[in-house]
Amino acid sequence: MPRKKPGLLSNGETKTRVDVTIRQSNLKNEGKSVYYGSVQYKMITVRQILEEMEKHFQSLASKELMFYVAQELSNRMMYKFRHGYAVELLDFGTVFPTMRGSVRYSDDAGKLKKHFDVGFTPSKEAKTAVASLLVGRVSDVRMQHFILAVGDLFTKQENVLVKGNVGLIKGKALKLGGPKYGLYAAPVKENWCGLTPSRDTWIPLEHVITNRPSKLEFLTELDEGTYVLIIETSMSAGGKPTKSCVQILSEVVRVVPANV
Repeated sequence: MPRKKPGLLSNGETKTRVDVTIRQSNLKNEGKSVYYGSVQYKMITVRQILEEMEKHFQSLASKELMFYVAQELSNRMMYKFRHGYAVELLDFGTVFPTMRGSVRYSDDAGKLKKHFDVGFTPSKEAKTAVASLLVGRVSDVRMQHFILAVGDLFTKQENVLVKGNVGLIKGKALKLGGPKYGLYAAPVKENWCGLTPSRDTWIPLEHVITNRPSKLEFLTELDEGTYVLIIETSMSAGGKPTKSCVQILSEVVRVVPANV
């Protein structure tokens, strides 16, 4: 059997810098903000890699033949995985069937099947490759879900809602959805301290006209006074349902009668 050729990474190779974004989570740890980071990576396809190999004369076969072989290998690996095998992905690691979430001893086969998921164990080579990366530019801290502005759709006044008119909330990842969601208003004083009001004070705003990630439009059915708006949603910033629910709070807004 021929000896395995060394990988492209070597000790003398210049290490690559990747940009990192630090984001603020909606979760809290002992009342303190929680942050997490994500790597801004580039995407490359198998076909592009094969074209690079052909361009630099690193293969004696054409890219069409190499792509055919790669596609056949992928099909056979997927066939084995579909039949319950753990499959080694060359030097990257092993993909295998697994189960996520808690189950009950009394669960039948149908309920257990819903917990099936894809697991992946990275190889030592993959971990070494990641360890060779360096941090480049670090983006500003930013929240995944936030409110930019609240106001009346017609009067354009910020932080002022007119009773009977349409209210507008602008921001990011505001879309209502998932297992638990809703738009509410809670009465507060003008010097509100920023803590989430008790849920028993929340007033549902049930007539939502527009439900988008960047904006919500709703009918203002509130008495005159000062409130904080509360958005509950189980949708991620990428628009996918999540198991956990996040709460997004506005600044204090004032509701005025229509003749003001």
